[in-house]
Amino acid sequence: MRRHSFSRPIARVPQRFVRTAIHHDYVDGAWTFVSIRFSKRLLLLDECRGAFLRTLVYLGGYCTVEQAQKLGLANSPSRVVAQLQLLQNAGFLRQIANYPVIHQVTKSATRLVGLDLMARRRHTRPTIHCRLVGVNFYLEARAWPAEFTFAHSEKITALNAAGFPTDALPHVGGRPYLWQEFLLRRADGKLCVAAVDRPDNTPKYQTRTLTERYRGVLERIPFEFRLIVVVGSEGRARLYRKWAAQPIAGRFTQHTLKPYQVRTPIPQVNISLEEKQQ
Repeated sequence: MRRHSFSRPIARVPQRFVRTAIHHDYVDGAWTFVSIRFSKRLLLLDECRGAFLRTLVYLGGYCTVEQAQKLGLANSPSRVVAQLQLLQNAGFLRQIANYPVIHQVTKSATRLVGLDLMARRRHTRPTIHCRLVGVNFYLEARAWPAEFTFAHSEKITALNAAGFPTDALPHVGGRPYLWQEFLLRRADGKLCVAAVDRPDNTPKYQTRTLTERYRGVLERIPFEFRLIVVVGSEGRARLYRKWAAQPIAGRFTQHTLKPYQVRTPIPQVNISLEEKQQ
């Protein structure tokens, strides 16, 4: 399985992406439209900025200033803010909230991984909160240590290599579909799929749907595989432990589905209508 590292070189951009792009700048109290060729904006991306953007796309597309620093964008809050502003001016990020300051990737950032992923689209407040929790989980899990696999095709390859055939994986529309969850390998060698708890859905519903999606995997090699539900509070963790022990979750789930509570809390996400429209 390919290791994820910030030392990975920036992917070469297909010629079809080298075209004029429009983004916004706020100057003297008015929005102006600035046209900058995508190829020229790529020149602003050194190895660190490129790796940061690629990682952020795969993590869901959102980050706070503190998370950006922990992701390695810069080594001090003031430098992180400057780097985020540079990426925003270049059209790779947009700021969607002022307090806490939250940035989201744009379509230009998704081009760096070669796909127009949903990370750059508009999302509801609960979804944004989940994406931020997912970033904290990634930062904490790397210290276990754990290695993440992000690319969809590489997730399938990793699970196949571990003994899980493609027909046992979750499918949508007749094809394997693993975009919704993280795939990681712990230091003990076990593969884990991690899903972030959505506070606007019940733990009972999410336990049932997650175990149904991975039932084929659990039935084949249950002790070499783990399901993780990433939560933001002990109360949600207790509910997941409760439902994991119930028949709705299947016979393996009590031993394979475990909640993980992130240590770093996520501040309340406040996004106004005006900020969403920017």
